[in-house]
Amino acid sequence: MRIPASLFMGCLLMACVAGMGTAQVAADVPRDHFAYGAITELASKGLVKGFPPQGNFWGSRTATRYEMATIIQRVLARVEEITARKVEAPTAPQPATAGLTPADLEAVRKLVSEYKTELVVIGADLQKARDAIGELRTLVDSATETANRALSTAGAAQTKTDELAKEFGDLKESYSIGRTEFETLSKDVKSHKLSGYLQARFEASDHFGSSLFPENGGAGTTGVNGSAGGITPGTAGYGFLVRRARLKFGGPVSARTDYAIQADLTSVGAMAVKDAYVNVNDLPFPQRFSLTAGLFAPSFGVELPHSSSTRESPERAAGFSDSNASLAVFKTPSSTASAAGTATKGAVLPLFAGQDRDTGVAMTWSGPNYNNPTSKITLGVFNGEGRGASGVRNNNQAVDTVARAQTTLLGGNLDLGISGYYGTLTVRSAAPTSGVSAPYMQGYRMLLGSDVRYIAPFGTTFRAEYAGGVFEASPDRSLYLKGNHAQTWLVSARHPINRRLDLALKYDEFMPISQAGVRFEGLGRAGYIRKTLQGGLLYYMDEATRFRLWYTRGLTPYDPSAAAGPGRSRLGLITGEIQVTY
Repeated sequence: MRIPASLFMGCLLMACVAGMGTAQVAADVPRDHFAYGAITELASKGLVKGFPPQGNFWGSRTATRYEMATIIQRVLARVEEITARKVEAPTAPQPATAGLTPADLEAVRKLVSEYKTELVVIGADLQKARDAIGELRTLVDSATETANRALSTAGAAQTKTDELAKEFGDLKESYSIGRTEFETLSKDVKSHKLSGYLQARFEASDHFGSSLFPENGGAGTTGVNGSAGGITPGTAGYGFLVRRARLKFGGPVSARTDYAIQADLTSVGAMAVKDAYVNVNDLPFPQRFSLTAGLFAPSFGVELPHSSSTRESPERAAGFSDSNASLAVFKTPSSTASAAGTATKGAVLPLFAGQDRDTGVAMTWSGPNYNNPTSKITLGVFNGEGRGASGVRNNNQAVDTVARAQTTLLGGNLDLGISGYYGTLTVRSAAPTSGVSAPYMQGYRMLLGSDVRYIAPFGTTFRAEYAGGVFEASPDRSLYLKGNHAQTWLVSARHPINRRLDLALKYDEFMPISQAGVRFEGLGRAGYIRKTLQGGLLYYMDEATRFRLWYTRGLTPYDPSAAAGPGRSRLGLITGEIQVTY
């Protein structure tokens, strides 16, 4: 049997593709011969090597079977070369020898079987060829198995990766949810915070060696009650005390509502609740309205509700104070005597005794900038009884009304405010008879107030405040005093010497009887007037710690009812204080 030379030429051309990627077959090769596809496929996979060396064939003549056997012998030589190198099975999913498959080895075996006679004639070792083909089959099978196993392993790994990715996604989602919940909880915990301040003091009167401060202490003979804290005649002339120890806890309970609770633990007297209120913001009717209810500071002026932690003086000005602590250099009555209706000649109490906080409800309208309004109007109603360590109920059979309007101008450098108070106060109708107290009655308390604060270009803060009107109680608040008027005012200046040190001065006057012709216990307006000049230094060590050195001087006699002696002295009080805010 003879094969066309063109087929042989095509097969020989394909033998050159060991280092090339294509095989070329002459156009006159019969395409229905099985050797065409087999030789082409084997040549493309590098199994026909080094033939013909010149790249030319026999033209268009027909190739002989021996010439075809020579090509097959080249194929067998290539198989031997591959097996001789003992190719190891690859780990990647790719068959050995450029994609060689068991089908390719079957084609080689078929060609050897077809041309075995010619192969023997030309000297081919068929047994060796069969062994090589078998060994190569083993290698290919091993490589294929390894590749399949690798593919299976890769598939399993991909499946595991997908599972891990899903688990990671679930874990990430759980972490995200947990983190969100933690942040929400953390935010809630942080928003409900504990704050406050503590004032530790040393106080000394500049007259502590006089008879006003007996060595054995006690109440003395002046009707002084030192239980409100601080140094006052009739008690020791100097000593340490914790003036204020405030603990405040509060925060939001919803988007609109917040609350606050504040207690005061001083070194004298019982622990008192200072604040216990709720705020409801953004009420559903007119915008920018908020509601405050509970025990809180009435909005009258600045000096009364202003926090003592930021005020320039250790105590409020005498007329605006809530206790007799601000009147340490003046004579004040015993609380028992006042409650019983027993007058204390020459003694005074402030307009808002015990009323730095009161129980009631207030409505506030804030300007368009809700967080930092430049204008605000507040209207509230209160019991008018103030607060007490054991609680206070309304005894007036009426409620008091407090109103305030304030605005800020000049880029925040000027504050203006007006306030009003309309209500009653409970005082005894007469002195006790045979040890029996007279009934209480209601005296009118109708006050107007105004205040201004200005920050000058050179940094000094100036402040002034006034309050006055009807106040139908005696200066010591022991008895009803029909038609009485009272008034009080103050001015202060505070200048920063440097970024840590401030210098402050303050002057105030308090007239519990402000109109001529009205007298109580033999004294009129001039007898009861209280004038105070005070000043000192405030040093801020850091954002939490402040030192204050302060001197308060009474410019009117301690006891105006005294005709002579120590009672006519003008007392001074020295205060050294450390305040820590937390």
